[in-house]
Amino acid sequence: MPEMKTRWLTLTFFVIGASIVFANGGAWQTGVPGTGNASASKNDRHTDVTIENETLKIDLHPAYAAVEVRYRMHNTGPKVEQDFFFPVERWGKNPDADTDAKSDDIDHYRITVDGKELSSTNVAGPKEKSSKTKEETSEANQDSGEAEEGSSEEEEGGETTSGSVWQQELSTIKSWKKSVIPFERNQTREVTIHYNGRYAENDESVSDDSHISNATFAYSLSPAATWKGPIGKGKIEINTLHPEPEDVSIQKPKEQFKKISDTHYEWDFENLKPTLADDLRIVAHSKYDKYPTGYSEEDLSRRASYVLRDHQYFLDHTDYDATASSTLAAQGKHNYDVVNIKGDPTREVQSPWAEGVEGDGIGESITLDVKRPLPLYGILIQPGYYQYDDKEPWSKNNRVAQFEITLNDEHTFTESIPDEHFERPYLIRVRDYTKPVNKIKLVIKSVYRGTQFRDTCISLVELRAPLSKKPEVHGAR
Repeated sequence: MPEMKTRWLTLTFFVIGASIVFANGGAWQTGVPGTGNASASKNDRHTDVTIENETLKIDLHPAYAAVEVRYRMHNTGPKVEQDFFFPVERWGKNPDADTDAKSDDIDHYRITVDGKELSSTNVAGPKEKSSKTKEETSEANQDSGEAEEGSSEEEEGGETTSGSVWQQELSTIKSWKKSVIPFERNQTREVTIHYNGRYAENDESVSDDSHISNATFAYSLSPAATWKGPIGKGKIEINTLHPEPEDVSIQKPKEQFKKISDTHYEWDFENLKPTLADDLRIVAHSKYDKYPTGYSEEDLSRRASYVLRDHQYFLDHTDYDATASSTLAAQGKHNYDVVNIKGDPTREVQSPWAEGVEGDGIGESITLDVKRPLPLYGILIQPGYYQYDDKEPWSKNNRVAQFEITLNDEHTFTESIPDEHFERPYLIRVRDYTKPVNKIKLVIKSVYRGTQFRDTCISLVELRAPLSKKPEVHGAR
């Protein structure tokens, strides 16, 4: 097992991304504020290329959106080397930060033309215009400006928001991924783009309280207006692949999408010359607040927190006794006892639980005896050897791919977990079972293999119980 550095935790709150942590709190931005349709140019140059058909597929994963967009493009004019600008909006510098944190970019960006991969270069945009609200800024950012190619310096602009606690001047960086697509006269070409974009958040903490914003994904259709004519035909699909589809909402555009099922939305259109009103803004996870239940010895021992989300209220806790079918032997200061899944931040060395049998640990289990039986909304899992600032231990060791879960020795179901380095615990929903739960058994059914070790690890297990009414909370002063 590789050595694990001490990580910062407040209770069981995981600070994610480019966070700025202060002695008594702070604010931070994560994810990608916006992406969208490609532009023909950034300075209103003429083009003879039109979009005959566009299909856009957005898959909402727990922490990011996976996007595939396909264009059928036709050149109505002479032979041309056509510029193709794909927009990416990123967070700028946080003025409260002591150091410059690297802002998130989209991941795994790939563009192909007629099935052949095409290169792209990053192009920085002009200084952003000031705006009083996030929504106004997102629309103002659609304005075209002269692109500064080859610039290694990306200028920051201004966006002002007023959080409930921290007053901040926020900025976004406008940029593009530029490719050049050759077109013969009257040629039709198929252009496909794939990428992953982490949800944008603007979060806050005060002492042990945390205030997590909406996790949003934005995709602007309006830049397609720079191509010749309207988009001939188009189809947009949104699929929810995370455990809380009921928490997803489409803020923009209003009344365009049809809800096909609880996890699937569609919008079909023809001859669309898109405007700002057609730009997409999706809330993948709604905002919530999290407060410690108290500071007594009992409260601290069970590391319990109230979670308030719209009109839903939860109790997150580790108020259980855990036993394991096997445990990996200690190595120096590192022990891999099952008590580690409680995520106690006061431990000298932060280590996970690791099973202790030969091979991958298939069939090994953890049993939780819950001290205060309550109905379960879900089980929060941090699979693998989690370390906030280092993915290497997670990669080197096995992660659980599928659990068999039994509640109260009578209700059994299986749950698959994506192989992702989750920065927040993964939620396993408990459905079709409303009894108070006093016993939980988690059996490892399959794993994702580590690159070096075959020990299967779990770093955190929390229980989430639904509350029938809003709890009394006392926010930090």
